Formats: sequence, C-alpha cells, structure tokens
Amino acid sequence: MNLKGFKKNTALKFIKKHIDDVTENQQPSLKKIKTVGILADGDLYKAYDFTKFLCEEIDIRNSDIKIFLYQENDLDKNHENYKFFNDKSFNLRGKIKDLKVKHFANKEFDLLINYCKQDNTFAHLISFQSKAKMKVSFETDELKIYDVSINIAENKIDTFNNELVKYLHIFKLIE
Repeated sequence: MNLKGFKKNTALKFIKKHIDDVTENQQPSLKKIKTVGILADGDLYKAYDFTKFLCEEIDIRNSDIKIFLYQENDLDKNHENYKFFNDKSFNLRGKIKDLKVKHFANKEFDLLINYCKQDNTFAHLISFQSKAKMKVSFETDELKIYDVSINIAENKIDTFNNELVKYLHIFKLIE
C-alpha cells in the first residue's frame, strides 16, 4: 500500500470511529444562508463554474463563497483566487496539517457543499471536521456525515444544484 492509500484508510477509520459522537449531538442550525463553503475537484471547477448559479439562486455575493479545490498531484501555486488541498494536506493519521485547510474547516459557514467525488476521503474528512451549520453532498453509502445527501450521479451538477435549491426552499433557508 502506498503512502496516499495509507492516509486514506487512516482518515476513513478516523471518521467512522468518531462519527457517532458527532452526529448524535449535531443538529443543523437553520437560518438564512449568508456564507457558503465549497469543496470541489480542481478539474470539475475548471470545467464548470457553479458559483454564478449559487450566487443567483441563493442570493449571496461571490465574496461570501469560499472554495477549496482538490488537486491530486502537486498543488497549483499559480492561482491566487483559489486554495487547493490534496493528500499532502493531511498527516499519516489522517489529521489536517495544512493551516489553510484547518482554517477552512474551522470557519462557521451557513452551508458547506461537497462537490468532490464520493471516493475522495480527504474531502469527507474536511467536511466531517467542518464547523459548517449545514453540510450537503452527493449521497454516500458508508458515511452519514451530511445533513442533506442528494442521490444523483456525480457528473450531474446542474441537477444536483437544482435539487439543492429545492431543499433550501423547503427548509426556508432561501427565499
């Protein structure tokens, strides 16, 4: 097993070990959404800019959206507007070691959206440790760390976003 595989397995074990402690006491604090955190694959974000849709549908400013992109290989240092994470952002025990990633996880977003592929354990780990009031992702069978899990294929971003907006209207988090 390579080092990345070891980190992924350790991170997954950490989440599974502590998930019951967190989810029993966790209830989303529902109010109007003003800040959004986004986790996404770097390749997806290059191909699809979902921030415009979110700004229009949720009625928030672009400056109220913070994005962290997963980049499997070396982190792209050329982008000033976006922050990146990968397996090197975590130690061997699966804990966050990158200060920028820790800061993102500790920020109390009203909504955290994980657009990453469901086999991305590191995105799940950030979501798990996030202080966001409400967490949303594509449905995952083995992890129950999200308040809303939408059962849609990962490549159907438009459908996912439309369903997300429907849920936010139902919960009266947006007008």
